[in-house]
Amino acid sequence: MVIPVSTPPIENGAVLVHGDKIAAVGHFSHLKGVVPPGTNVLDIEEGLIMPGLVNCHSHLTLSWMKDKIERGLGFSRWLRQLMGLNATASQEQYVEALQFGMGLSKKAGTVLLGDVLNSPVFSPSMESTVREDSMFIHFFLEVIHPKALWFDTNDMVRCLEEFFISWSLSAHSVYTCSRQALCAIKAFCQERGLTFSIHVAESREELEFVTRGKGPIAEILREKNRDVDGFFRSSPSPVRLLDEEGLLDEKTMCVHCTFLDDTDLDILGSRGAWVCLCPESNLYISGSMPRIDKIVQKVERICFGTDSLASNSNLSILSQLRAAFRAYPSIEPAILFKAATLGGAKALGFERFFGSLTEGATARFLILRYMPCKAHEVFEFLCSESVEERIEQFEP
Repeated sequence: MVIPVSTPPIENGAVLVHGDKIAAVGHFSHLKGVVPPGTNVLDIEEGLIMPGLVNCHSHLTLSWMKDKIERGLGFSRWLRQLMGLNATASQEQYVEALQFGMGLSKKAGTVLLGDVLNSPVFSPSMESTVREDSMFIHFFLEVIHPKALWFDTNDMVRCLEEFFISWSLSAHSVYTCSRQALCAIKAFCQERGLTFSIHVAESREELEFVTRGKGPIAEILREKNRDVDGFFRSSPSPVRLLDEEGLLDEKTMCVHCTFLDDTDLDILGSRGAWVCLCPESNLYISGSMPRIDKIVQKVERICFGTDSLASNSNLSILSQLRAAFRAYPSIEPAILFKAATLGGAKALGFERFFGSLTEGATARFLILRYMPCKAHEVFEFLCSESVEERIEQFEP
């Protein structure tokens, strides 16, 4: 069976590959007549061919923190532990963590990944690590600063331009960046047609800070000598703060969205913004899950991420789908799978190459050797069963 994603599943389907591109997708009986003589034929009997998965939000350089922060601490306690660990890390740890995280992601079926880097982490030495692997990574350089234009002369931007093929800027959050900084970062991305990413409504502590300027996050910022009153102005919610500044559109990716109300959902839907769900990370930190059932009803553009191994036990997108479907079994599983493939590719701006099995797409897809269900059951199977150990990545 072939799952193109852009069209319904094809029983007895086939994928024709020429060079590193997909040349055609269809029923085997139709394609076998156009196969050139001498073409190698790989028969996946009783198996499945599907697009590679897309992880739109990860922090691979934090992979060295796996199992170092306990579950259920709540966001502010989790954040304090993460900052404490980060203060002890070496550049070598970050590079090794990047390699480790890339390996885990690839084993779990990821072919395209959006990864977040920030100033203590980034170094040109990471360039060789990335280029030696076949996974395609879009890097988000994360801004954690209240000033507006600090990055205009930053050496990191020049390094990214020199070493990495695909990158853009990401604002950490509405509580670490001023409104002026958020607008400047978005403008930087907008001028270049790049995706702008930001953590949004990840915790109850964030809501308390955004609405009142108080609580555990305000305490952490003041301990870091941030002039909270000087750079922050409150709003009814993180989503409404972004909307007040005109920052929500089809090239904005709001990550987590764990605590949204109906007005937030209406705004995100009407602005065409992306919602990137990381359900297992939210469960790990605070035991909370986004209202994914409501999100899929009101927001058209949805994708998935894993966040980091500081807040997750794995880097598997399929595991995120299982968590979402387990919590909300009323959701059509085909919607979840599309979000984890074509949705993610569109969010990062690479739908021509990844996310679906279509003519001209990159010939990097997944093979599952045994798949005990029919076409009408396949998406529920993929959102319910743990199959990562059985996945093979096809690379021409």
